[in-house]
Amino acid sequence: MNRWKSALWVEVLKLRRSRLFWISLVSSIMVPVMIGLVFSGTIGSQSSFEGEINMAGLLKELGVVISMGGLIGFGFVFSWIFGREYSDRTVKDLLALPLSRYGVAAAKLIVAAVLCAVLALLVFMAGCLTAWLVRLDGWSLDAIVQGFSGYARICLMVICLSIPVAWMACVGRGYLTPLGVVLLTIVVAQFGGALGIVEYIPWAVPGLLSGASGEEKSHLELLSRMLPYLTGAVGIIGTLAWWRYADQT
Repeated sequence: MNRWKSALWVEVLKLRRSRLFWISLVSSIMVPVMIGLVFSGTIGSQSSFEGEINMAGLLKELGVVISMGGLIGFGFVFSWIFGREYSDRTVKDLLALPLSRYGVAAAKLIVAAVLCAVLALLVFMAGCLTAWLVRLDGWSLDAIVQGFSGYARICLMVICLSIPVAWMACVGRGYLTPLGVVLLTIVVAQFGGALGIVEYIPWAVPGLLSGASGEEKSHLELLSRMLPYLTGAVGIIGTLAWWRYADQT
């Protein structure tokens, strides 16, 4: 157990001392603040957003941001945490630790997932705080609580969809392959609508629930709602299996 805690703490320290951590924190604050200011009419044009210009509309827009931007942002987090070990050639050092390969990979997965959850929560909090400061119509604790449930569900799906990026970072032994996979999944999700199978593409489901792809679809089939979680499970299994059985030399 002490070795397991040490592995987690090492990953936290590496993350805290990296530029990625601070850049992601600043980005997670700036984006919702800008959206809140546009919604209030302080900057930009309110006509750039579709739907209601009030607290409910802002919360919906935050869900749209996470459903689309989260695939890129969270994907980059998983790509960096796993890919940097190959780019910096520190994989052999990790394998020399008195901890199983499963333990090392699991520690990385946990730290990456927790960071993504923290960033998503920061986006929501910054958006709500900005809406309160600019006195956006419809601001209330009831509206926030009601909007958070749907927002949290979308965030969880996006985090699960980002887990396979860690696997691709291991297979590609660096950053480029997983980032290419992230872009490919976004393209596939966009073309799914033209093929009429968008509800069965895992990476498109959060966008459908948030309304990012047009009209919000809250009544998806159970299979469609389960696809992001199944994709995350495949990513976990693939990542752990790669660390356990692949030749890391």
